Formats: sequence, structure tokens, C-alpha cells
Amino acid sequence: MRPPAPSALRPAQPISEGLRKALRHLEAELSKTETGRRLLAETRDVPVVERRRRGLGEDFSFGVPVRYSDREGVLFVDADLAPLMTSLDFETYFVRERRRALIRAGIPIFEDEMAAHQEEAAYAVEKAAVDADFSKELRRTYGRAEELFRSRRSLEDAARGQGLRAAPPWRPPKDPLARLAQEIYLFSEDPYMFYAGIEEGLEYSSETIRLDEAADFLELHGAGLGRLEWRARGRYCLAGGRLYPGAVARAALALKDREGLLVLRERLGPFMSVGREELRSKANRWIRERK
Repeated sequence: MRPPAPSALRPAQPISEGLRKALRHLEAELSKTETGRRLLAETRDVPVVERRRRGLGEDFSFGVPVRYSDREGVLFVDADLAPLMTSLDFETYFVRERRRALIRAGIPIFEDEMAAHQEEAAYAVEKAAVDADFSKELRRTYGRAEELFRSRRSLEDAARGQGLRAAPPWRPPKDPLARLAQEIYLFSEDPYMFYAGIEEGLEYSSETIRLDEAADFLELHGAGLGRLEWRARGRYCLAGGRLYPGAVARAALALKDREGLLVLRERLGPFMSVGREELRSKANRWIRERK
């Protein structure tokens, strides 16, 4: 008889023995940190579903091994890609996607990804505090990330001085440990560079907006959502004689009213205020210990 899956990661249907083993290891790792324990507790009811690529459908982004589906309310694991991930990559994907499961945005917003990656950075800093081997690897990689960022920033400054454009210095590396190291560095320097780096690395759709854009639209035109005029096959929207991106108007329609906006803000939580300052304090403490 197979051993039961961890209660916090119980699948919605039978899964492979490989994924079952990975989920047991994942819960053990997440449980070492405050962020991991909270996520496990708060997303205990979110099922894990294993599917192969041919059965993933529109809810699964190509090339993404783990993804939360707003529509179905489950965490999809790609049975073809998941075995290729490192243990760390598997952990960080689950941290991000469980944070997204808490937000349940329902509309594509940049803040959804920013909050998820901020949770991941908090997990990494906390993991480094209790896992000496991981801390050692992260510190070594952090030093390289700092050097690379400074080099890129110098190149960007030189290009700007000549009136040229250059790629921003915060574009994220693909290696998961290098990306974590860069995100921690950016967060310690300026959280808004961290947020810019998240945007830079996203393969977001043209429908993705900032929540404040939808909030401003509702403030001005919430009473007239039934009288919106669409132009250019939905690319634009006319509201009160003003021209808006269609994506902003569609997001406002999905939220319906200010109550829907408040619910979503509550799910996002204070990640750009209290959460941001808590993480910056933890990150700076870890950085000071390195020196």
C-alpha cells in the first residue's frame, strides 16, 4: 500500500510515485521556514493535479512545470517537465504558485507575480537562516549577482550617456539560484528595482495591467460600466468620452465594482508596504552577516 500523501499537499487524483516522493520532500523543506509553514497551512485545501502536456489545456502555460489555475482552483504539475527540475526549482515554483492560489486574482495583474516572487525571496532568506549548505551556495551566488548587476548598470549608464538604449540591468538570469540571489540583492538595494526585474522576466499577455489602473477606471466610470463603447475589436474602450486600453476596461468589468476591488486588494495583502519592509529587513540582516 502506498503511504498517504502529506495532508497539506494531498492530490486531487492519483499521482505518480515520483511526484508523491517529491511532494513529501517539498513539505519537509517548506516546513523549515515561517513562510513555508504559513503557505502550507493557508493553501491546505488547494489540490495538486498531475497531467501530461497533451492533457494540460489552456490553463497551463507552455514551458511552465507548475502552475496554479484560477479557473479550476488547482495546482497543475506538468508530468513531463517536473522531473527535469532541481529540488530548489521545485520548491520555489510551489512557493510562488501557492501564493498565487491565495491571491486568486482572476484577472492578469502584475501585482500577482510581484507578490508571488516576493514570497519566494522571503522563503529563500528564511531557508538560508536554517540551512547552512543552502546559505553557503546562496552567498557565493549572491556575490556574482552583485558584480553582474553593477557591471550591467555601468554599461547602461554609458549607453545613456551616448544617447543610446541598453537592456536594463535587472533582467533576471534563468538559473533559479542565480535568480534568487539577484532578487535578494535588488530587494536590498531598492524594492522597486526588484519589481521591475519581475516585470522584465514575465512572459505576460497584452491583457496584463496594474491593479491601480483598474481602480482608477472604476473610480471614474464605475457607475457607467454598462455604457462602455468598444473600438478596434476591443483594443480600445471609450468611457465618458475618454480613450482607455481595452484590457483596463475588461479588468474593471471583471471586478464589477469597488467591493470586488477591495476583495482582491485584501487577498494581495500588504506586500508593498509591511511585507516589503519585513523582507527588506530580513534580507539586509542576511547580507550583513555575509560581510
